[in-house]
Amino acid sequence: MTKDARRLRWAVNGARTFRVAADAVTIVLQEIDDAMSTARFRARTPAPEAGVSRVYRRGSVVGDVLIGGSGLSAFTTRIGPLSARGVAVVWIGADDAHTARVIVSLVAGSHIGADFVDGVDEALSALRSRGVPVEDEGWSRSVDVDPTLPAHPHRAAERGLRR
Repeated sequence: MTKDARRLRWAVNGARTFRVAADAVTIVLQEIDDAMSTARFRARTPAPEAGVSRVYRRGSVVGDVLIGGSGLSAFTTRIGPLSARGVAVVWIGADDAHTARVIVSLVAGSHIGADFVDGVDEALSALRSRGVPVEDEGWSRSVDVDPTLPAHPHRAAERGLRR
């Protein structure tokens, strides 16, 4: 399941899976919120039927077309509202009564993969520095996530999360 994070930064949309104690979920969400904000993602509250704990969006469709189609994405992915579009989701499920499985997945926007990878890595570092035990499964491609979960790009699209 673990892929080279450098490849995920530029080639494909990535997903990070890890497990934490169920009582640490609030702290996990706080650290992910902070890290994604630093990576210029805006948090949106998902509808309960979406099946995810958080949705983060960045950029615009116009910016995605202009930047992605121009070959300038390496230079301009961070230019304000015209940055390349991206959508990330956080899915949390219970493994058992004491453990939660967390998947942070970039479901749209490979042009911003580097910022996404950095943000998720920063969140995990912050969790560890706060003393939260993290059982990290590492990086994978988001298309390798269980297709029944909304952290998979196709399932996210079906649920309207990629808009």
